Amino acid sequence: MKVLIITENFDTQRGGAERSTFELAYCLSELGVQVTVAAGQIAGSDGANVPFALHVLPLRGMTRLSRRRSFEPVLAGYLAQSDFDIVHSMIPVGGADVYQPRGGSILYSARRHAQSYSSRWLSCFKQATAGLNRLRQYQIERERSLCSEEHGPVIAALSQYVREQFKTCYHLADHRIRVIRNGIRPDSLLSQEARRQGENLRRLYTKHQDVLLLIFAAVNYRLKGLGPLIEAASLAAPRLGSSHRDFRILVFGSKDYEKYWRQSNRLGQGERIIFCGATQSMPAVLQMGDAVVLPSYNDACSRLVLEGLAAGKPALTTRFNGACDFLGEGKYGCIVESVDDIEALAQALLQLCSRQNLGQMKQAIQKDKLHEQVSMTRHARELLELYHQIVPNKSGTR
Repeated sequence: MKVLIITENFDTQRGGAERSTFELAYCLSELGVQVTVAAGQIAGSDGANVPFALHVLPLRGMTRLSRRRSFEPVLAGYLAQSDFDIVHSMIPVGGADVYQPRGGSILYSARRHAQSYSSRWLSCFKQATAGLNRLRQYQIERERSLCSEEHGPVIAALSQYVREQFKTCYHLADHRIRVIRNGIRPDSLLSQEARRQGENLRRLYTKHQDVLLLIFAAVNYRLKGLGPLIEAASLAAPRLGSSHRDFRILVFGSKDYEKYWRQSNRLGQGERIIFCGATQSMPAVLQMGDAVVLPSYNDACSRLVLEGLAAGKPALTTRFNGACDFLGEGKYGCIVESVDDIEALAQALLQLCSRQNLGQMKQAIQKDKLHEQVSMTRHARELLELYHQIVPNKSGTR
């Protein structure tokens, strides 16, 4: 089977959506699929070190919007000269058989992003001025157009959360949406080198104290709920009892953390919230930690939670993160209904700090082999099943 994967930009060295696209193409290739990745920009690989083909689409324009507008005519020309069995797009473009937005619905995500501001005035302002972002509005209109087409693409939703986004925003029928839960490649997370580095890092951060290390990693601290997490930590800390371990929250990611550093000190949590900056060694960081905490305002299905589970670490997140699909209603971690419920978030932190609860979660993760459930190989196999169902029914109307 010949599959074309379309994405706006493709860089093998970046994380997030671009890393997921790379891993998907890699795993499909391992399953015997002839994969080509087409993008407006390709970096981090010359094609010699990957088992799939790369094709740069020669986009035109000086701005991101003009380049994005040129994407579809350029892509249409490329498709006219090709004979792919399946066209799988990560962005809303015509000609796709499968549409799989790695961040969930663009329309829904824009709404949630605006709601993530703690200031009600600022949140309302962001919602009122959303239309001024012309690139995003263009993307939303393209997504709306795809969803309204009678013979539009199948939406490969990364989680039940994403499925509900498309049903809410576009009232799509069930047959237009297939939930294929996200995945990651766990190999580097489980390596002996990651474990060795993790042990060394742990000694550095614990200073031989019996404390719980909770890993938070993000680029956008606001969207991932760092502010409410710090507030919840200030409520949980005084309630720690003899059955609990004290905790440290290690914050990895952006260097723009001054606002949150001030918040943690104002709330008396300066010693518990440790800002670590960016890291290139997430496998070692996850092996160092005891659990992952990511109380997101919006996440289609975060890689951090999946990587944590693959490394055997329980997670704390919210219903607004599709990765909660993997947490077994509390069996493998803690799920909070809303990041704005600070009391519930504090209670969830206390659950992780409980020696008994954390031990049971870790045992369940190992026993049920969560590293297999969250793997990109499983994700790729389920997509391949979808491809085989689509191919016989392709009618040329798309």
